[in-house]
Amino acid sequence: MQSIEDTKVAPAAPTTEGSLASHSDQVSDLIRQRGSVIVHNTAGSDQPWWFDRIPAVRASPAPRQSAHWIPSNTAATVGSHNIRGGMIYLGEHLPRQGSSTDPENCLIDPRLTVATHGDPLGRTMGYWPSYSSMSSAARKSYLDWLAGSRSDPDAYIGYVFLYFYGLERRLILDESPPDADGVVAEVRRLLQVYGGNGSFKRYAGELLSAYQLKSAQLPEKFDLEVEENSYEIPLMLKVALGMRVRGGEAIEPDLLLAYVLADPETRVRTPARRAQTLLRELFAEAVEKQYPKGVRVPAAGVRKLKVNYRACSGTFDLAIRPFGGDLPDITNRSEPIGGARRIFDDCTNLLDDYSRMLGRSEGLRPSLAAVAQLPLGLRVKNGEELPGQPLRRLRELSNDDGLISVQQLAELAGMEPNKISARAKQKELSAVLAAFGYAHTAAPSFSLKSAKPDELAMVFGLEREADADPEPSQHYRPMQLSIMLGMVIAFADGLLHPLEERRLFDKVDGAPGLSRDERVRLKAEIKVCAANASRVVDWTKRISDVPADRREDLADELVAVAAADGTLHPREVSQLEKLFRQMDLDQNSLYSRLQGSVAPQNRPRDGNDDLPLVIPAGIQPPGIPVSLAPPRVPTTRVDISRLEAIRRETRTTSSVLADIFVDEVEAPIELQPAIEEIETSNGDTRFDGLERRYAWLLSQLIEQETWTASDFERLVRGADLMPGAAKQALNDWSLDRFDELVLDGEDPVIVNASLFSEATPQSPSLSLSVEGMSA
Repeated sequence: MQSIEDTKVAPAAPTTEGSLASHSDQVSDLIRQRGSVIVHNTAGSDQPWWFDRIPAVRASPAPRQSAHWIPSNTAATVGSHNIRGGMIYLGEHLPRQGSSTDPENCLIDPRLTVATHGDPLGRTMGYWPSYSSMSSAARKSYLDWLAGSRSDPDAYIGYVFLYFYGLERRLILDESPPDADGVVAEVRRLLQVYGGNGSFKRYAGELLSAYQLKSAQLPEKFDLEVEENSYEIPLMLKVALGMRVRGGEAIEPDLLLAYVLADPETRVRTPARRAQTLLRELFAEAVEKQYPKGVRVPAAGVRKLKVNYRACSGTFDLAIRPFGGDLPDITNRSEPIGGARRIFDDCTNLLDDYSRMLGRSEGLRPSLAAVAQLPLGLRVKNGEELPGQPLRRLRELSNDDGLISVQQLAELAGMEPNKISARAKQKELSAVLAAFGYAHTAAPSFSLKSAKPDELAMVFGLEREADADPEPSQHYRPMQLSIMLGMVIAFADGLLHPLEERRLFDKVDGAPGLSRDERVRLKAEIKVCAANASRVVDWTKRISDVPADRREDLADELVAVAAADGTLHPREVSQLEKLFRQMDLDQNSLYSRLQGSVAPQNRPRDGNDDLPLVIPAGIQPPGIPVSLAPPRVPTTRVDISRLEAIRRETRTTSSVLADIFVDEVEAPIELQPAIEEIETSNGDTRFDGLERRYAWLLSQLIEQETWTASDFERLVRGADLMPGAAKQALNDWSLDRFDELVLDGEDPVIVNASLFSEATPQSPSLSLSVEGMSA
């Protein structure tokens, strides 16, 4: 081990005045170039070993060039970047508030290094960007953005904030900047490009508000667009509220709504977001109703507004006292925000159904079905503004007595037409139309059964808009049955005569207990049935619903309808006989009624007791051919004995009547009596509930799966039936029994024979009286 004594120490170089002076000059140059330095001893140095123990030599920093503001559209060069837009702070020294050394975040120091490759995504950036502390790669990307248009919406938002820091300092800290208006315009331009960033939008808005207060340049009209559920009430909203209170003015509904939306404690639900315009209208209406004199807050005892602007950059703050510190601040009070929030919640609830319906539509496009969910005050107004003008189309249909299919009506209402066959959807459709003051004849609440999608309906106007699908009154159903049975009689001869139609209309007008809308509906149903007689067939099944004490009156009315056109057709007599039997009325009373069915003033004055039936001029009667009456009295007489013969012939065979009138009338629309049960001798119950001809027809149809339209018609007419009515009757029976259609399609007609696959095919031996069968 080497001792201290053995250690060799190099002798110190001789110290002279010249060498020290030379060394001092070298140190000074180094200090001037690099600032404060520490000089260390190095191997081979002429300095003694203890030289590096000397405290660091710190020189006073060289004077730095103060930063200055580069005005708009003034070029500046930073390294290789030529920045032409200006509006930046450039230089070596711009201390932040409260410090003499720490530079402002926004200061661009041209001495700092800029990398060759940038950081466009800002991966190296911190939360509060600062030009002096950011990486050289980030400086490169920031300067690139400044030298460009400063409008790239995909630019890293940190670079936008760093630029914004300089604009913020210019407006708030610099005293009365001459280009303040240009800086404000630039902030607004940035908002248009980068306002999608919520944080930037909030800070930019606060800056503009603070500058307006600082410069006492309050706008004539405040911008009330606010962020819902803000962290705090926006500054200018506080100012606007304070100005109303200070001036003793009412707080208008729009300002009150903005206050509610911005309050952190307000719960803003989806309906309020989806329907902002409608919410605003509802809110204004509710506020004016609850506060007829306006929402006013007395200024006495209200604290004063104090604004302490904290810079977005975090480098300064500034106390602002608007109006000399004499502006009330009501945002810490329980009212009026409490009452306003309750109104807001109520209005949001009123939009629930509308919002839910809107949410089901593609692209949140409003439809008639959606608008129907709005309160009455907004319903029609917004319905008129819908694309395609569906309300105008409904008015046209109502005014013109036009027919439209249920499926097309659903499409017009904005509902799904492929789902309209369900009863619930049809009730929904009726409710949608009723909301705008319309109804249609296929409404399930007023019909025997749900309509098929292709069934034609007539639209008519209601007395007023309704908030729900209307329901029939206790007087409507009996009158509807009476009218429809009258239609059965009127159509028995294959024609609804204008006089028969007028008779039915008069009956509707004179019916007691009916509302105006129910009378209009019944008349519309008569018109629809006139276009499609098969619709009235099902009503004969409901004749048992007629109360016993009303059947005599109904019988009188049915006879009056049959005689209304001035002639009695044999098929009308036949149909009357069937209905009389179904009502358990004496058949003989039918003929006494027929004899007295014409008003006394229409009877001839020659003492003849034959039944006179008036035939209007120009109308050829489709009934029994008779001799013409004298020219002055255009009447036709029917022999009572002839009428008796018709009755007997109708009971024995229907073909006799068909032979008599085959050359005089077209084939009438077939109307069927109530369903008569089939009795089988061998226990075959496949066709239980079908009348004999229908049972025979169905037994033939199920022999094959498809029938051409011509073969189907030939087979049906072979059973002395009409194709349309037969198909309807068989399908109604099938739906009642199997809940499925047995016949489908037009050409070919498809038979669902699988419904009978489990039963053993047998040839039914039927025993059924021909009495009561239609011709």
